[in-house]
This record gives sequence, C-alpha cells and structure tokens, in this order.
Amino acid sequence: MKRNGRTPACFTVLPAILVFLSCATPPYSVNTARTVPEDFFGASPYKRGGVGPEDFELLDRQGVIWMRRDCSWNILEPEPGKWDFSSWDVYVDDSKAAGKKLIAILAYDAPWLNSEKSIAPEDLPHYLNYVEKVVTRYKGRIDAYEIWNEPNINRFWKRSDKDFFTLSGAAAQLIRRIDPGARILAGSLVRAPSGYARRLFKSGAMDYADALSFHPYAMNPGGSVRLYDKLAKLTAEFDFPGELWITEVGYPTGGWYPSMVLEKNFPRDIVKTLAGFAAREVRVLSWFEFKEDYNKGEAPSRLNSEYYFGLLHYDRSPKNGFEAYGLCARHLAGTEYRPDWPLRRNLPGRTVALGFKGPGGENTLIIWNEWGGAVPALLTLPGGEQCRWDISSGEGRPLGAVTEISIGKTPLFFTWKGDAPSLEPRRR
Repeated sequence: MKRNGRTPACFTVLPAILVFLSCATPPYSVNTARTVPEDFFGASPYKRGGVGPEDFELLDRQGVIWMRRDCSWNILEPEPGKWDFSSWDVYVDDSKAAGKKLIAILAYDAPWLNSEKSIAPEDLPHYLNYVEKVVTRYKGRIDAYEIWNEPNINRFWKRSDKDFFTLSGAAAQLIRRIDPGARILAGSLVRAPSGYARRLFKSGAMDYADALSFHPYAMNPGGSVRLYDKLAKLTAEFDFPGELWITEVGYPTGGWYPSMVLEKNFPRDIVKTLAGFAAREVRVLSWFEFKEDYNKGEAPSRLNSEYYFGLLHYDRSPKNGFEAYGLCARHLAGTEYRPDWPLRRNLPGRTVALGFKGPGGENTLIIWNEWGGAVPALLTLPGGEQCRWDISSGEGRPLGAVTEISIGKTPLFFTWKGDAPSLEPRRR
C-alpha cells in the first residue's frame, strides 16, 4: 500500500521484522536449571456458582493445587457495616478440606461508594477496613492475597496510578501486620507494562510484597513467555527479592480476541505455555480458567471471548485441551528442568526440546518444531518404561528405547525412567 507515491515506513520495515522473527531462537528454552515447585499448578475454578465435590475431584485429577478467586467487596459488604461472609466461609471450608491452597483477590469497590472499580484517596480507609475484615477472618486459611486485579488498564482501575500505588502499599502493610504467614501478591499486571511496573517499584508499593503477579496474555505461547522474560529482566533492575507469580494465563477458543485459538489447536498451545513457564523461575501458574460459565452453544454471545477461556464447559464436559493441562501438571510438578536435556546433534535451531528430570526417576521430554516443516529425528530414551502421550486424549502408549519421530508444530510428549535422552536428525 502506498500513500502519495511513497511506501509507509511501517510497511518498509515489516519484511525485515518478519525475517528476524522467523530466524530468532525460540524463546521457550532457558540456560539455567530450576526445580518446578510441587505446588506450581493452579487455576481459576469458575466465575459463577459453587465448587462442588465433582469439581474438586476434577481439580485433583488434573493436578490443580492453587485456586484463585475474587473476594469481592461488593458481595461481602453490600451496605455499609452489613457483612455477609456466608458464601466465602463455605468456599474456604470446602477448599481447605480438599487440600487446596487459596489466592483471594482483594477487589473491587463497594456499591455504596459509587467509585466504579477505583478507590478515591478519601475512601481508602473503607477499603482498608474491608481488607482487615477479610484477613482477620481467614487468618492462616487464605494462603495468598492479591491486591486488586489488572490495575494498569482502565477496565479495572479508573483513577491515577499514584492512587493505586498508595492503596497497594497500604494494603500490603496491613496484611503483613494481621497475617504474617500469608503471601502478598502485588501488581496483578496485565501483560508486561515496563513504564507502569517501574513506577510501581519506585513508588515503594512493592516493599511489603512477597511477589509480583502478572497476566502474560499474548497472541500465542511464544509471546506469553517473552512477556515473562521482559518482566523478569525489569524486576532484576530493581533487585526485587520476591517471586514472580502468573495468576492468569490462557487462550479463548471463541470470540474476537486476537489470541483466540481453534479448539483443535488448544492442547498445542496449553502444552507450549505450561512447559515454557515450567522451565522459568515462575513460582505459581494459575490457568484462566478451569470451568466456563456456560455449556457448549449456550453462551450469550459468540463474539465475547471472555466466555471461552475454560478447560471445561459449565456442565464439566471437557474441551479439547483439558487433558493437555493435566498431563503437564501431573508430569512436570516437582521435576528439575534440565537445560542440557536432550543431547542434541545437528538439529535445526527451530526445534524446541524441554527436558525435566523427575524426583522419583520418571522423566519428561516435550518436543516440537516452532516454525517451518516437520523435522524427522531419532529419539533415544535410555532405561525403561518409555511412553508417548497423546496431548489431546491424555492416553499413553509404550515405546522402545529408540524411536523415529517427526517433529511438527504439535508438541510430542514423552516419559521414561533412565538417563539423559538424545535427539538427532534422521534421513527421510
């Protein structure tokens, strides 16, 4: 496209950008070993309705340890001084009985303040009173508190950044005083806004926080892990001693969001995302979301992507991708990411291979080709109990120690008990 006989600058540089991206090393691998925490995996269980015995059974089966949910002020205190904790009491009691760890989001405004998901400085004492009520009531039972949700976008915070930084710092200090054992998550940033994050740190709002939480929503898994790398680099600039928690990440299978993925490709993106973050220093990853608000075909709109993020429909029927999450959670939690696995011999740089050594001897290797055509390869898994898992069905089938494979865009998922694997090209 030309304007006034000249090609716009953006179209001049676009081909060069595409060439750079196509030749760039895939972002998934990192060079540092790390141990994936036993309680690494979490999820937002639902937006409406309760969590029943069937839900807890499914959460257990899929390896979900952490559960994240809004502890909505407007529900707890619908009128000034009138508190109703009944629904949260049931939720906390049932979740703790099921052995789950809980993240409570301390948000938003009370309806009688008319502050539209923001807190004016003069109303800050009301918000802190709400925080005090919640933390005092659930001391020792709520494992982590997240201060607000995505305050760096107008949808969730409409006042100044300075007002939010003041609120966040005050809330963190109050939580620390009441329940020193609870983890304090601050930030709750959507994507990785460098300018906003720098102002957040410089304000002192992170001084009492144990972790910076954020939501690396991107067009694809590669973009998501790049956002993590960007934010991790920024926290290092400030010598932040705390952790990085991903309290939301996911992809809709419907609607208009650019990150929308066809359900047939949902398992592919889930595995790439979870494996990429498991290899990094993420403390907890909470998938958004476990169960949708509606059954298949019943959502009020086909255009609103917010209805289509779940691993399950509302009636608990699984989407294609449900088993992919479970495979990763069951086989990656508690393992050691080994950047030296597998032993590679003359494979194209676009081939991604992430190896994880299990504490009980069962190891995991996840392989895919990030771009271009399929790569024929020879995989050696020394030892025994070699198994290849289907990421859509969750079913496994036994293998020999040496296997011919074709590495494409869909991840290949292997487990075995033995020494370091090796991967080399084979002739077609």
